[in-house]
Amino acid sequence: MSSSEMSSRQTYSLIKKAYKNAGRNPITTASTIRLIQPIATGKTFYTFPILQGDTAQTYAEASLLNRADAFTATHVGLFIGGLTPAGLAATGTNYSLYPYNSRAVQAAQGNGNVLFNNSYLNIAINNVQYLQNFDTRRFNSSPIVQSDIVTSTSIAGATDAQDSLYGDAGFVALIPTLQFSGSAKVDLTLNLPESLTAAVGTIQLIFRGFLSLGASNLNK
Repeated sequence: MSSSEMSSRQTYSLIKKAYKNAGRNPITTASTIRLIQPIATGKTFYTFPILQGDTAQTYAEASLLNRADAFTATHVGLFIGGLTPAGLAATGTNYSLYPYNSRAVQAAQGNGNVLFNNSYLNIAINNVQYLQNFDTRRFNSSPIVQSDIVTSTSIAGATDAQDSLYGDAGFVALIPTLQFSGSAKVDLTLNLPESLTAAVGTIQLIFRGFLSLGASNLNK
C-alpha cells in the first residue's frame, strides 16, 4: 500500500469518526470538485463559485457542490484548460489540462508563468481565512518529456513526443484539510500580479477529497 493510499484511508476514517461523534452517518465516498472560470484580458482577480446555482458559467466538465452535501478537500490542483496543442480555443471538452507553462499555454498567453509562478490562492469559509497567500509555484509541474520537443521526421508538422504527465501532476496536499459545506459561505479567489495576455482558455481549480451526501448543516 502506497503512502498516498494510507493517507487517504486515514482521512476517510477520521471523517467517518467525526460524523459518528456528531450523531450522524452520511454516505461518504471519494469525489472531485472542479471549478472553471474563463480567462479574461485585463483581469487579475478570479473568483470561483463552488455551490451549484451560484454561477452563470456552464461547463459540461465542471463539478460543483450540492447545497445538501459536504466535501472534505485533501488535495487541490491548478490548471489551464480549453486549449488546443497550438494554443487556440478548444472545441468542447477535447483538451488537456496544463499544470505548467506548456507550449500551448505560451502560444495562447505568452506569460503563463504569471499564473504558475507568481500568483496566490486564498480560501475563506464563513469569512474565516483558512488558506491565505497559498503560492501557485507549488502547483507548477513540468514533465520531463514535453510535446513538440521531438519533431517527427516522417510526418510534416507532427511530433513523436507527448507530455509525460501523470494523473497527480499539478496537485498538492492540503494539510490541514478543508471542509466545504453546502450551507456555508465559501470564497475562493485567485490573485495574479498581472493579467494573462489573451481571453483564450480557462483557469481551473480541482479539489480531490471525500463527498459526504446530505451532510450539509442544512440537514442537521
